[in-house]
This record gives sequence, structure tokens and C-alpha cells, in this order.
Amino acid sequence: MLLILAVSFLAAQDTAALKSMLIGRWEVVKYHEQGLGVDKKQNPTPQAQQVYTQIAKTRAKTYFFYDSDEEPGNRIRRAYERWVERDSTIETNRIIQAISTPYFAVFFPDSTLSAYNKDVVTGFISFPEAHHYTFYPRTMSIHIFTEDGFRVQWHAQVLSLTPQRMLLFLAEEGEVVELLKTAFSMP
Repeated sequence: MLLILAVSFLAAQDTAALKSMLIGRWEVVKYHEQGLGVDKKQNPTPQAQQVYTQIAKTRAKTYFFYDSDEEPGNRIRRAYERWVERDSTIETNRIIQAISTPYFAVFFPDSTLSAYNKDVVTGFISFPEAHHYTFYPRTMSIHIFTEDGFRVQWHAQVLSLTPQRMLLFLAEEGEVVELLKTAFSMP
């Protein structure tokens, strides 16, 4: 009986330590942009170009109704080429912005999760989100709920959690996200 109590006490201590490690402000440093892994700490331009190259055919079919496997007429092909030039520039710039803008997730002790982009130069906050979360230390998983707190939006499996680094697997997205703990500052 005493052994069972001792094991339960140690498990409770480990649970408390894990929960305290989770609390704080985390910066996303690696994630997947439209299916391709990117590193937010590296040059965003070549990464954005790689992402666009990967999604170009799908975008052409979706937005221009163009299938490169078919032989179009000259007029349609020229219109398509002009569209690709505009689309590649606009979408690549959007992806560069997404990769280069820091993204933070703040886990609070009351099971509230705040996520937002923060411009380094201006300090401008964009795309703020508020969620609720439940952390299950025994299974090393996190359920992140919609803002209303009724529906699970993401199931995150914690692959690694140290005081300075967290690795999450987001099952719905099929991706691994790396986060580093940063000093907390009010947005």
C-alpha cells in the first residue's frame, strides 16, 4: 500500500512539473506551409518559392481552371501565363510574409491559449486567436478547443517537452511543429 502511495505521489509531481513547463509563451520556429516544412528562422524567400512550386498546379486548376495536361489554344495559354506571373508573385509574397512573421502561442494556467502573429518592427498584432486547452500529462497530449470551448479543434501529441523546447504533432494537419519558449511580454 505504501509503495502505491509513493508511486502516485511521484506521478503527481511529474504531472505538476510537466504542466509548469507547458505554461508560458512559445514561438513557432518550424511548421508546414501548405504541406512543405519551413523554418521561420531561415531566409523565407527560397522556402516560399519552393512552396509555390509545389502548389502551382493545384492553384492553376482551382483558380484558373487550367490543366497543364491538356493542350490549350494560344489565347488561353497566354492568358494563363499572365495569370501565373501575377499569381506566383502575389502568393510567394504572401508566403514570405507568413514565414517571416513571428507566431506565438501563450499557454496560461487557467487553460486558456492565446495565439497571434507579431510584427517584429512595428509590434503590430495580427490574426489573434483565443482557445481553451486541456493538457493530459499521462498521455502527453493536448486538446485545443474552439473559442466557445465546446468542440476540439486540434489534437496535439507532445513528442518532446523541455523547459525551452516543445515538439508537437498535430494529427489533423499531419505535421510536426517546433516551438521555443520565449520571454513573456504583453502584446
